[in-house]
Amino acid sequence: MRTAQIIRRFAFAEWGSTESVVWNIARTLQKNGDPAEIFATDALSRVKDEVHTSVPIHRLPYRYPVFPLSKDKARLLDRKGGDPVVPGLVKAIRKGEFDLIHCHSFGRMAAAARTAASQMRIPCVMTMPGGHFDPPPPLEIQKKYQPLKGLFRYGDFFDRLMGRTADPFKAASGIVCTSESDLARAKEVYPGKPVVRIPNGVDYGAFHEYTGSDFRKQVGIRMDRKILLCLSAIDYRKNQLVLPEVLALLGEPWHLVFIGSPIEDWYVEKLREKIHLMSLSGRVTMINGVPPDSSLIYAAYHAASAVLLPSLRESFGSVVLEAWSAGVPMIAAPTGGLKALIRDGETGFFAPAEGAPEEWAEIVRRLDADPDLRARVIEESDREVRANYTSEISTARLKEFYEEVQRLSKRR
Repeated sequence: MRTAQIIRRFAFAEWGSTESVVWNIARTLQKNGDPAEIFATDALSRVKDEVHTSVPIHRLPYRYPVFPLSKDKARLLDRKGGDPVVPGLVKAIRKGEFDLIHCHSFGRMAAAARTAASQMRIPCVMTMPGGHFDPPPPLEIQKKYQPLKGLFRYGDFFDRLMGRTADPFKAASGIVCTSESDLARAKEVYPGKPVVRIPNGVDYGAFHEYTGSDFRKQVGIRMDRKILLCLSAIDYRKNQLVLPEVLALLGEPWHLVFIGSPIEDWYVEKLREKIHLMSLSGRVTMINGVPPDSSLIYAAYHAASAVLLPSLRESFGSVVLEAWSAGVPMIAAPTGGLKALIRDGETGFFAPAEGAPEEWAEIVRRLDADPDLRARVIEESDREVRANYTSEISTARLKEFYEEVQRLSKRR
C-alpha cells in the first residue's frame, strides 16, 4: 500500500511530537515494504525536496491569507500552528500513485487532502489530536490567536466560499485517535464511521541501544554532574519555568538540560532570565536545533537520572515512550494524555504542574537514594513500551486500519 502522509510542517531543526509520529509511521511503513511519502509546507526549512532514510519528503510553498503580516508574526505562525494555504498541495499529491491519504493536519491543508483524495477516488484518513473534545483554556486560545490580532483575515471569506470550513473529521474516510476518551466520543459524534485508537509508537531500538560517548563530554558538562533532562519545545504550555526552582532545591551536583526548539521568544527570554536571577547559569544547559535522529538525543537520555515533563497540556506524550525505551525514569505532570499513559509509582511518577517544585525535587531524591525503586520503575516501563508502544506495533495496527478503510470505501 502506498500512502501520502500530510503534515503542516516537517523541519528537522524545528521538531515536535507530531513530526515524530509522522516520521515513525513513514519510516516503519517504508521499511516494511509499504511506500510512504511525506508532504508538508516548507515552513522553517531551507530544503524543499529530499529523500531521508529512504522516505521522500516534499516541502511546498505556502502563505497565510492575512494582511498585513510581518516576518516575525509569520514565523510565530510557523511555530505555533498557523493555518496556511498551500496552492500546489493537491497537484503534488496527485502526481503520486497513492492508495490512501493520511492527514495529520487541519484547516486548509486538511481540505486540500480531502480534495486530492476525492479527485483520485481514494480514502482520506484523519488523525485526531489527543484531547480534541476537551477545549483548551481561554488563555491558551488567546495566545494561539495573538499573532492574528488586528490583521485582516481575508482567507476566512474564501474558506466559506469554497466550503473549507466543514468539519474535517466528518468528511474523512476514517479517524485515528490516540486516547480511549477521544475514541469513545468520536464514535458518538461520527456514528457509522471507521474509528480506531492507535497510540503513538517509538523506535525502541534506537533509544534503547545507544552505546556512544557520554553526553556530558559531548556538550561540555562536568562529568560528576547528575543530569535532569527536559526534552520538549520551549513554550509556556510546557511549563519549563518550574524546573529552575526544582534544580535550586536539589543543589549540587544536579544539572538541568533543556533540549527543544523555542516557540515564543518571550518565553525563552523569561526562562533565561529566571535561570540568571537564581544564579543557576552554570548548572543549566539549553540546546536547540537538534534533529530527532541525532545521536545527541540518545546520548542525553542515557546520561539522564530522570526526565522531567511539567506540561500544562499534553495531547499524548511521546517523550515518555522515548524515556522508557532509553531506561530512564519519567516524572511528569498529570495532564492530558500523560494521565492515561503513565501509571504513577509503577512506570513513572506524577507531580503537580504548578506551585509544587518541592514535590518534583522529592521524587528526584527518592529515585537517587533508592536503587531498587529506580530499577523497578525502569523494568516496568521497559516492559510496558515493548508490549504496547513500539513503532512496529503501532504501524502494524495502522496498516490494518488503512486496509479496513479501503475495503469500506470500495463498497460505497
